[in-house]
Amino acid sequence: MLSDESRRLLESVPPRPSRRAVGVEASRLALRSQIPFFGTATEPVAVEDTTVRDVPVRRYRATMSTDSPCLVYAHGGGWALGDLDTHDAWCRRLAARAECHVVAVDYRQPPDHPYPAALDDVGDVVTELLTRPERYAIDGDRVAVGGDSAGGNLTAAVCQRLGSEGLRIRHQLLVLPVVDNDVERYASYDEYRAGPGLTREDMEWYFEQYLGDRWWAVTDPGAVPMRAESLASLPPTTILTAECDPVRDEAEAYGERLTAAGVPTRVRRSPGAFHPFFLYHDQLAEAREALRFCAEELRAAFG
Repeated sequence: MLSDESRRLLESVPPRPSRRAVGVEASRLALRSQIPFFGTATEPVAVEDTTVRDVPVRRYRATMSTDSPCLVYAHGGGWALGDLDTHDAWCRRLAARAECHVVAVDYRQPPDHPYPAALDDVGDVVTELLTRPERYAIDGDRVAVGGDSAGGNLTAAVCQRLGSEGLRIRHQLLVLPVVDNDVERYASYDEYRAGPGLTREDMEWYFEQYLGDRWWAVTDPGAVPMRAESLASLPPTTILTAECDPVRDEAEAYGERLTAAGVPTRVRRSPGAFHPFFLYHDQLAEAREALRFCAEELRAAFG
């Protein structure tokens, strides 16, 4: 059940139009219009816009050490929406609380750049940091990958891809991740088909942008991480889900598969929360708890 605090917040923010009804550009603007509600992070973090392998990134440095742990982060927004600015405050706070570098990836987006462009961009950044850490003042043995929603999908897929190539990722952080394209399989898709926040119609539209009109027939694990035959090569994992979220059940089912495969996995469900509650740091106590949880998980993983 949606918490009273979440309900009051959703009543206070401008209602957003159907993604399908208004299209990509208007949907991008609608998401960016929410940035003032995400608050302003005041943590003392050095920030730099740069590139890694020609992929635009925003680098957050909470420490000037030459061997800092690092989180590569893929923002959410249904692959087609969201950018470095929509997730800026979240990344700043993560860097400060986890005492690490965060490298946020401005990956190419559909419909102009459908699958696998975004996956390739995130994968290229992670590979570069793992193989040439000294260029970026990070510890190559302490590189984690994380993301929310569609960014969680990219995180899960990158960890599968690079794990199969023998590259060692320290940890994966999956925040409200989209890991399956079977919207008929999970009860949460029926329970929260109309939201609050993310809706089933939204997800179907996002899948169309990323995977095309026959998105539901795609079985490539690079696009649909749940379809991987084995998860045994994946790094220790943290999964955060929200109670009132259509993608809740698939994320938790992915956690169960990871555990069954022998991967150390911790799953936390945020009670009364919606998708993407964690961005509303100043308004929601549960968002502040989500930040604390994710940062503590990263600090523990980095050692």
